[in-house]
Amino acid sequence: MAELHFSRCTEPRWTWDVPYIAPMMDGGFFVAGPSRTQSVAPAPTVEAAIAMVVERLPPGCGRAFVGTPEELAEKEQSEQSERTPIDIKPQERRRFK
Repeated sequence: MAELHFSRCTEPRWTWDVPYIAPMMDGGFFVAGPSRTQSVAPAPTVEAAIAMVVERLPPGCGRAFVGTPEELAEKEQSEQSERTPIDIKPQERRRFK
């Protein structure tokens, strides 16, 4: 039996933060993950299984990042720091008005 796994990056070591799909012996599919100890639910069709995975994508998930998980983490951290508001002291705010 094969499982369909997804990664948010294109290079190994793959990310393990997206659920995966496995076929069930009696037909249909089972969505689990992202870790092996997490179960989502059975799905009668592949379309339903894919919908379950899409509903559980990490926030901000888009196209796969070209690179390793470490490079993806660096990129996300850089983007997060760019969005973090800067604490400007009241006396300095006057300069920006």
